[in-house]
Amino acid sequence: TANLAKLERASTPLDDALRNGRPTVLEFYADWCEVCKESAPTVYAVETAHGKAVNFVMLNIDNAKWSDEMDAYGVDGIPHLEFLDAAGESEGFIVGKFPREVLESNVAALEAGERELPYAKRYGAASK
Repeated sequence: TANLAKLERASTPLDDALRNGRPTVLEFYADWCEVCKESAPTVYAVETAHGKAVNFVMLNIDNAKWSDEMDAYGVDGIPHLEFLDAAGESEGFIVGKFPREVLESNVAALEAGERELPYAKRYGAASK
C-alpha cells in the first residue's frame, strides 16, 4: 500500500519538474500529518494514472529548504496541493481532506492544458 515515504521516493525533484515542460502537482505535507497519511493512497493512485504526463512533487514542510516555496504558495495548512501548468504558473490549489475524484478531475484538467480546474481555489489578483 502507498504511504508518504513511497510517494516521496517516487517524487520528481522540484528543479526537474519546473524544467521539463510538464504540468506539476506540488504536495506540501508532513510525516506527522494524519490527513496527509490518509490521502497518500489516493495521491499514489492518481500519480500512477497520470505520472507520465504530470509531475508529482512532494515537499515536506518540516524541511527548512522548502520555506521559500511555502511562502510563495501561501501554505498555511496541509496537505496543500498546488497545481502548476506546464510553464510553472499556479492554476489553483486545494488544502485539507479531498476525495479521489477531486484530485483526479484537477489532474486530468491540468494534463489537458485547461486553465480552469474543476475543484481548485484560485488566488486573488492581489495575492499573486
